[in-house]
Amino acid sequence: MKPVTALYWDFQNVKIPDKKVQLLYQYLDQKFDLLISNAYAYWRREKELVEQTVFQVGIETITVPSREKNAVDNLIIKHCKKHINNDRRIRNVILITGDKDYLTLVEDLKKLGIKVILIYGSNISQGLKKAVNEVYQINQIVSINPNQEESKKLEHPALVTYEEAKKYLIELIKTVQAKGKKATLALMGNLIKDHPRISGCKKVSYCRPDGKIVSKFSKFVEAVIQEGIIKKNRNGELILVTI
Repeated sequence: MKPVTALYWDFQNVKIPDKKVQLLYQYLDQKFDLLISNAYAYWRREKELVEQTVFQVGIETITVPSREKNAVDNLIIKHCKKHINNDRRIRNVILITGDKDYLTLVEDLKKLGIKVILIYGSNISQGLKKAVNEVYQINQIVSINPNQEESKKLEHPALVTYEEAKKYLIELIKTVQAKGKKATLALMGNLIKDHPRISGCKKVSYCRPDGKIVSKFSKFVEAVIQEGIIKKNRNGELILVTI
């Protein structure tokens, strides 16, 4: 069983191009049960494509619209402490940063028995590096040969969480309807394969709200219909109800 983990990415401290965002998330998602995954930055000042990719892979983009030097650090520390206090299932915390301002947080987390994993970019505080349990330079994770990565994706089936797949399905239905087309089950099943998390995979499995894993897209859609968010009319078209 993968450890329940909270991820906090100080994007202003550790930046990577959009193509490597998918590699990073895929690596982390395979190793950890990411209960929380947040990326913090003054996103208006970052490249829009990078922000979109971070959001699409399943990491929540949190905007910190402040010029203060430690604004991002302070918010990450605040959120991390809140999440740890509210959910004792979290046993791992991943910090993507190299900033020494997180040293006290790391020490506090370790006192609670929480494992801290650090992923840094070009610069790192030596004190922070020594304080955490594990350390990785981000290029060790994202500098994977494209051919090797493609082979890896094809060999292992992708697992898409219920909330992630539901969110993407809703976006697809809106897009298709805006173009005047019918959002049929067959069309949605084909379009969802372009999701960054599963693109190129031969096998895809979906997690339902009850935790059951299903391999058929139609079974996942049935769960969303039961939730009352979408419905299927007589023509087999999927229609949004509450969104």
